Amino acid sequence: MPSRRSHTKSRKGCSECKRRHVKCDEGTPKCTLCKKRKLECIYPPPQSDLDSSHGSPSVQDGSESGTRTPGGDQSMQTRMLEMRLFHQYLTSTCRTLSQHGLSAHHLSIVIPRMATSFPYLLDSIFALSALHLATVEEDNRITWLDAAVRYQSQACSGMAKILPGITPEHYEPAFVFSVLIFLFATGFPGISTERNQNHDPISEVLEGRRLIAGAAMLFERFNEVGVDAKLSGWLCNSDTEESLENNEKNSDGPSDDDVKRLFDLHKSIMESLEKLQTTIEADKSPQKELYQATWTLLHNSIEPWPKIGPQGGPIAWPLFIPEAYISLLESGDWIARILFLHHAVALRLMCNRWYVRDRGRRLALATLESLGDIPAEWADIISWVKSSVGI
Repeated sequence: MPSRRSHTKSRKGCSECKRRHVKCDEGTPKCTLCKKRKLECIYPPPQSDLDSSHGSPSVQDGSESGTRTPGGDQSMQTRMLEMRLFHQYLTSTCRTLSQHGLSAHHLSIVIPRMATSFPYLLDSIFALSALHLATVEEDNRITWLDAAVRYQSQACSGMAKILPGITPEHYEPAFVFSVLIFLFATGFPGISTERNQNHDPISEVLEGRRLIAGAAMLFERFNEVGVDAKLSGWLCNSDTEESLENNEKNSDGPSDDDVKRLFDLHKSIMESLEKLQTTIEADKSPQKELYQATWTLLHNSIEPWPKIGPQGGPIAWPLFIPEAYISLLESGDWIARILFLHHAVALRLMCNRWYVRDRGRRLALATLESLGDIPAEWADIISWVKSSVGI
């Protein structure tokens, strides 16, 4: 029997070779396999880099502000990867976050400059950029998702070390960190899994609720203390609008027909909410006041569209809902469910955002599949929800 050919195991191979379980020749800038298959060749940072202080490569231990330092033992592969991710943010990802009335200056100049002094913020930029690349480069989706998860973990680890004794200098970068990590958590489930895989819709919303609440707390804190205010004028414009048109800055925007469908959908949601309000007004249960308060919050988050409005639009609605409503939703209360389904449909208004995409449809589908037998009085609304999200 011929002996098995032995070879030295590659421990520093690229992510693509690791995914395929093949030996990598560790060539630079591309290994032979990636060059042959015309794939993006990404080398993950060494474990020693991942274990560095503040959860970020090349950060010196004991640095109070977490400032990155040049040189050291940082690998060339890590430096090249992070350069690619930073370039992706500056040239593409930050533009996808920009909206009418929202200062692009903060996204492209102020925040990147701030990130060079706060590694948890820089890692959150890397994480979001890698997640964005997973939607752009489908052939390398797994590679970019691996990088996205790694940097998101590093960002959260770095923030966890700062939070217990957070000082005013960290209020603004920590606020931006919370916003970026929230966008990451919003987009990741739909990007990382197959479309037909089910999710727990309540858990998804609660996770986003916790992240937005953290951002809101930090936003209030740095406004109160009046620190450097590098973010002055950002996220404060009630006239901010969703970007709906097709242009070079927003090549993923919907067509003219899609825009018309979005406006028709908005009109349909508002009409359905008006009918639901009539049902709530006729309700005799002790929860009537809670239903009405939650309905008002939902109505106010959707009605200004395509303006985002002072409450941040449909995506921010979970921040404002009462805990008592969450309890009703978890217990299977029907009016609570119907309100939640309207929220899911409203997220379709933001489907041109890569980090939202089909989130509304996924939340609606997962909620509908958990309903069981549908009472006759809700049959028409359920039918409308299915039609609105394309089920």
